[in-house]
Amino acid sequence: MPAKRRRADADEASRSTTLKRARHTASPDLLSPLSDELLVRILSLLPLPDLLNVSPLSDRFYHLSGDSQIWKRLYYSRFVLPRALRIPGFRDGSAREGKLHYSARKAIWADGRRGGWVDMRNREDKNSRDWKRQYKLRHNWSRGKCAVEELHVGQDTALSDMESSQKMLVKVSEGLAVTADAATGLRAWDLKTKQLQAQIGLDELDSSAIPSCIAIDDHDVQEKTLNIAIGFTDGSFGIWRLDTKERRIMRRYRHEKSSNGKLAGIAFSYPYLLTATKSVLISVYTFEGSPSEAESETARESESEIAQELEGQTEDERRYGHSRPRIRAEKSKPGTTLQVPYLLTSLKSHTSRAPLALSLRKTSGSTVASIAYTFSTLQGWSLGIQDLHLRAPASRVGKSTPEITTTRLAYTLPVKTASTHIPSPPTSPARYMGSSTTSTTSRDDVVDGPISLCYTHPYLLATLPDNTLILHLCTSNASSLSISPGIRLWGHTSGISDAEITARGKAVSVSCRGEEIRVWELEGRANGSSIEVRPTVKPVEDEGDEEEAAVRDGPAAMRWNERRNWVGFDDEMVIVLKESREGKESLMVYDFT
Repeated sequence: MPAKRRRADADEASRSTTLKRARHTASPDLLSPLSDELLVRILSLLPLPDLLNVSPLSDRFYHLSGDSQIWKRLYYSRFVLPRALRIPGFRDGSAREGKLHYSARKAIWADGRRGGWVDMRNREDKNSRDWKRQYKLRHNWSRGKCAVEELHVGQDTALSDMESSQKMLVKVSEGLAVTADAATGLRAWDLKTKQLQAQIGLDELDSSAIPSCIAIDDHDVQEKTLNIAIGFTDGSFGIWRLDTKERRIMRRYRHEKSSNGKLAGIAFSYPYLLTATKSVLISVYTFEGSPSEAESETARESESEIAQELEGQTEDERRYGHSRPRIRAEKSKPGTTLQVPYLLTSLKSHTSRAPLALSLRKTSGSTVASIAYTFSTLQGWSLGIQDLHLRAPASRVGKSTPEITTTRLAYTLPVKTASTHIPSPPTSPARYMGSSTTSTTSRDDVVDGPISLCYTHPYLLATLPDNTLILHLCTSNASSLSISPGIRLWGHTSGISDAEITARGKAVSVSCRGEEIRVWELEGRANGSSIEVRPTVKPVEDEGDEEEAAVRDGPAAMRWNERRNWVGFDDEMVIVLKESREGKESLMVYDFT
């Protein structure tokens, strides 16, 4: 073939290729003319990986791929449906098609909280939820993926031996951390901004009084207020209110000290307050109603007289019974917003011991005060629960005080955990007989039994010195109370310092040195599997700072001279209280958002 003809054929082929490319690039765009509603419908049918790949195409597809209706469907399929299918009666095909179908209409899915998710920063529009953010949050929880930062809340200088024994108390609720100690008073921290929101002195009646226990009542969280109850080592207690909108703390009531000794536990759900002393003397107070004149005339001046009276009761009465209501004859002090509470009942036990857990929960017709405690048996130790059903007074003349309508008791079978087994390092915390705080002791001083108890109905969780936990399910109604056999939870390879559990079965536990944090999803699961928290630490500017370097290296590299004394969590974060050997305290914030 002549060279001229070959060049002509090549030019023709090049022109044909160019025309094909032009026709391809000039083909009509079938997606852009579609409305946003149709595109959202199309994107909702894509699998999650494809949906994430579509997001970077353009600004329009970025916003459409993040539509709440798309992620609401994905959230339902990934997290809600599997959980619902574990409920008995929803496993057959007819129930699945009829009761558990997806609907784009407004719906509330159970999440263990009143009204579902609680977001104090976006409460004005309750129907507006970022479902993509919720999906990411739950996904991170299921993978143990989070970022960790350190929030310094203690003093900058090293503490003396006396001051180091005054441990800081911490509670977490709705993105806030409430801390209390004798040196700095009561403070509220925003865990997102790491800023101090409010602070007030505890104004102790006695300078030697040290905070020993703390509780939060969040029933008024919709009004952006939290009620805080604090117990002290001299037997006194106080009530404060945190206004998150105005960023201030107000003192509502301060009770005088008692001769019954240190308060080891406290629970508060207005108008009821539940306290427990170190010697396991349980008291139930109410802030509503007024005593009659006859009761006021015969009221005791001090609770110590009640304790003395309980000494003369039988063993069953001391352990299970309750005395008739006693009312403290006190006068309200100026500057308080709560009236002086009066004592509904007291419970005294000579066989129960620490650890114990107190709880107050509201039901449709009453408030249930629960006391979970430990007691020794010939075969080892057991856990017990006593429920007191408190009913508000009826609106009738001559009856203005709440009454205890029902008392229920339940206990577990004996368990024996003390053995020649030596827990892996670090040594698991042990407990002195009758003590409500954990400390490292010699093996001769170790008392067989749990290290700590956590009770949030219906879950009772105990941490044991053999690096395991045991979970019980409590069933309570107006006529009965029972505790299921315990389920042993394995996973920790070192001593457990503390654990917390919510009403929907999510629990978090932390080891003594903080090198191991585990998240447990226990609802509907009998195996008790857990996920280890693996934080991604943010970069630190000062490479020479040893303390910051320890945080940067993550929990696995935490130094042995640090302890983790407490753990708490909410929907977005896990908070761990860290104490250094010098006595400095800070909060480790594990953020799952």
